[in-house]
Amino acid sequence: MSGGTTVRAAVCRGVGKPQNIEQLVLAAPRPDEVRVRIDACAVCHSDLMYTDGGWATDFPLVMGHEAAGCILETGPGVDDVAVGDQVVVSLVRSCGECPACRRGHHVTCSGEFALDRHSPLTDGTGSPVAQGLNTGAFAEQVVVHRSQVVPHPADVPSTSASLLACGVLTGAGAVHNTAQVQAGDVVVVVGCGGVGIGAIQGARLAGAEPIVAVDPLPDKRESALLLGASHAVDPVSGDVAAVLREATGGRLADHLFITTAAPSALNGAVELLAPMGALVLVGMPPDGIAFEIDPTMLAAANQRILGSKMGTVRLADDIPRLIDHYRAGDFELDALVTTTHPLEDIDLAFDEVRRGKVLRTVILPNGHASPDHATPGNDREADA
Repeated sequence: MSGGTTVRAAVCRGVGKPQNIEQLVLAAPRPDEVRVRIDACAVCHSDLMYTDGGWATDFPLVMGHEAAGCILETGPGVDDVAVGDQVVVSLVRSCGECPACRRGHHVTCSGEFALDRHSPLTDGTGSPVAQGLNTGAFAEQVVVHRSQVVPHPADVPSTSASLLACGVLTGAGAVHNTAQVQAGDVVVVVGCGGVGIGAIQGARLAGAEPIVAVDPLPDKRESALLLGASHAVDPVSGDVAAVLREATGGRLADHLFITTAAPSALNGAVELLAPMGALVLVGMPPDGIAFEIDPTMLAAANQRILGSKMGTVRLADDIPRLIDHYRAGDFELDALVTTTHPLEDIDLAFDEVRRGKVLRTVILPNGHASPDHATPGNDREADA
């Protein structure tokens, strides 16, 4: 096992501060850990929630948790992946032994990890630098727990594979795992950014009909229609309930997915649910947001409210399943990547996400930006 490795990383040292490209020391992998070269890491809305102060965290830290790359080194006890494997790198750590993991609820693992106690990153003064969201992938390399990586075929580009680490995976997982949508179910998706598009594609794969996409931005509605929605509504100028009833012959939603972090999306959401319907909360607003609900009406209609952290995913099952759909041509990833940027332009990439100028933007820590990456075009608007 080698000693530490010097890597370049984007370090944030406080809310609202620019991310500086610094030389950090990355410790060698310990038992059950792997060192991965990061070829692509998408900017997720969760990254902004920490750096912009929406969620509390400790600084300094390196954000980035939606990544793909190549394994460079394995620690003792790692025998199911090998040096040279192309992998998706996610924030989800699972010990495999706690009650949650034994039930397959890996996203709520309560196990203890050495990486939770000691970050593998230190700066030039020897002070620790935190791995944002268990990963710290806005860096040339990372050290993560073995459970956080899943191999992917070489014919899946790293930029596309990175989307399967969080956003798209979360949306599709909310449909498949959390809500367990069935063929013929009526689905409404509120928010058509990366997570929402994942939910729309997941609903299409499940055979939901109709699928109503709700978003105030026309480009996002257009993308939703291209990728599986049957109807798209502007919640500002349109009547979502009327469109839904017209599309269904009077029925309301069996499943309503809130995939945006905008608190306003919660207003009136339960009123769009059919009896026995489920409101699925996927997007995570800033700390302290609350909304009111009438428990009598909820109980009378046998309705449910479901939280869906990371789409209730099991990485080793869900990532290969979606890759199979991608390779078969019925699950889009490539066209979701609007722009790519080198590590030095990370603040520009974050600003694109803040301003809704991209569907997804991806950082290439070991490469160069690709102009005009993919369709939809460079003016697509989206959240994370």
